[in-house]
Amino acid sequence: MANSETPRSEDSNTSRNKQGEHEIRAQFASTASSVKPQSSPLLSSTPPTVAKALVKAYPYLLIVNKLLAVATWTNDDYWINIILMCVYGFAVLYFETLVTWSGHLILVGAVIMYAVLNNRIVEETNLRPTLDDVVQALTTTCIKADILLSPITALALTPYDIKRLLFTTVFLTPLYLVATFLLIKPRTILLHAGLFLLSYHSGYSRVTRRLVWKLKITRVVCFYLTGLDFSQARNSSLFAAAFAKVQKTASSSSTVGADPSKPVRFTYVIYENQRRWLGIGWTSNLLSYERAPWTDEFLNESSSVESFELPNSEAASSVTQPTYVQHPNIEGAHWRWVDKAWRLDLTNDGAITLASGKRSKTTANPTADEGYLYFDNVWKKPSTEDSYSKYTRRRRWVRTAELVFNNSTDVSNNSTSFASGVEDISTEDSSSKNRKSLRFAEDPEPLSDATVEAVISEDAPDKKDE
Repeated sequence: MANSETPRSEDSNTSRNKQGEHEIRAQFASTASSVKPQSSPLLSSTPPTVAKALVKAYPYLLIVNKLLAVATWTNDDYWINIILMCVYGFAVLYFETLVTWSGHLILVGAVIMYAVLNNRIVEETNLRPTLDDVVQALTTTCIKADILLSPITALALTPYDIKRLLFTTVFLTPLYLVATFLLIKPRTILLHAGLFLLSYHSGYSRVTRRLVWKLKITRVVCFYLTGLDFSQARNSSLFAAAFAKVQKTASSSSTVGADPSKPVRFTYVIYENQRRWLGIGWTSNLLSYERAPWTDEFLNESSSVESFELPNSEAASSVTQPTYVQHPNIEGAHWRWVDKAWRLDLTNDGAITLASGKRSKTTANPTADEGYLYFDNVWKKPSTEDSYSKYTRRRRWVRTAELVFNNSTDVSNNSTSFASGVEDISTEDSSSKNRKSLRFAEDPEPLSDATVEAVISEDAPDKKDE
């Protein structure tokens, strides 16, 4: 056989050389040698049951991710959104005609779409995605879901805001009934509301809303239709409680005869919350249904110590406008920081006992694990020591601010001090001052959600009397 094959190979070589062609030979790897896939670092730290559940959920994540991309206008092809809006408008305008003539076809189309989605799920499952692919798909889905729900989450509605919105809606029910029966058809309302929601996250809609929102009439109409003030800052509850107490103190001091222009100091308290994740450690990524990474002492969401800003005079005074009559001395008052930076309360509101040699109870440069109080998975069973059964922790930051009035000349002497729910933790020598602690009861006003503890500084006895 070898002798018989040799002339053929020589003839083929000579014929190829005559035609000026080059011989190309390819060598393939043996099928017996299999390349082992690289193992993901997540695979070693993830339980098998969790990994199996994530892999099974991967096709559904892709489908949800695609739907969220269309809803948030983050997909590559905007024509899908335009066609969807046209189909929605056509279905609303000609709903009776579609159901009468092609209702059975719509049901068959729904069954066909379900079959197509089922085949897509089976195909994606057969691809055997890695945990990295699943985590990436899950992260992308969460980001797009946050974008979709950002209009609602950005409002940061409190229970009082929800009650106010419900009361306003019930109060305006007669006007809505008159409008739907006499002025606008329900089909028209449904059409415009659906098109507004479908195009809410588009670039053109965002620009239009920003331009319209600059008009004062728009903000006034939204306020009277909902009863909500959409221009409030995130930390408005803290500043509202502060200004409420300032106005009461200013009014009472003016009647007694004291100087109402003394600067007022407030100690703001922010809690830093963290959760322990297996394989990652302590992070600020908390579960969606629990508290925020930064909260006040009443678990209301707050800004972090890096982004916390004092309000200007107009924004701060407008918070108290609906309930309190503006005191003339508070008009034009402004905030300023007394402390240079946020300081960590090493005692965590007295829960942690410090060593006898440690004089200061606060520090501006704490370590990564300093000052924490540890809890279990549901923020219960507090402990000062970390253990395997502790999955959550929090620590306490404090900083003092001062409210200075326009006619205030001396800001260092005779200043009234307040603390937002905390005791005085200053390390200054208190031998030269007599301090009286007064706790104000919680007011029923909606602006004061917190209980503010006042520490009024009094001057020492007159030296002439000594």
